[in-house]
Amino acid sequence: MSSELKVDTISEKTTASGVTIDGVLVKDGAIASSYITGAGKVLQVVQATYSTATEVASTTYADSGLSASITPSSASNKVLVIVTQNLQINILDNGLKGYTKLLRDATAIVTDSIVQVIAGGLTSNLIQLNHSIVYLDSPSTTSSTTYKTQIKVNDTNNSGKIRAQDESSPSQITLIEIGA
Repeated sequence: MSSELKVDTISEKTTASGVTIDGVLVKDGAIASSYITGAGKVLQVVQATYSTATEVASTTYADSGLSASITPSSASNKVLVIVTQNLQINILDNGLKGYTKLLRDATAIVTDSIVQVIAGGLTSNLIQLNHSIVYLDSPSTTSSTTYKTQIKVNDTNNSGKIRAQDESSPSQITLIEIGA
């Protein structure tokens, strides 16, 4: 035989102690985070902003200056990486591709994310924008892990160059550890 108890309100016996129901503590209108488990739980958020202009006139990747580090609490957890990189691409007389790469420590995890200026015959072609990369990573570690971006152009002829954080316009990187 089962019993059922119906009430409108459960109040704490001792002020600020909360109420335990079937082993779960409810206090101040919320369930303690230690009782919330399972895949998809946001465990920590790290955000970094960088606004120092960085110019690259090279077909070889170079650091843009934007980076952030996170230490996952479990090797099975994932890290959602969200990048908003301020970029300016400039060339005289023809089209140019600017590339962004996302690295986890020394490992490239997103390569050749392209921003392109397509115009020709003009004396100068310029594009400035916020370029985004969103990537769900499985770093498989509990060590401090650094994510950063690098930039390059496909052609340095005709003054081809790419510039991050032009005129101190900020770029941002957000790292979100998600429980597996």
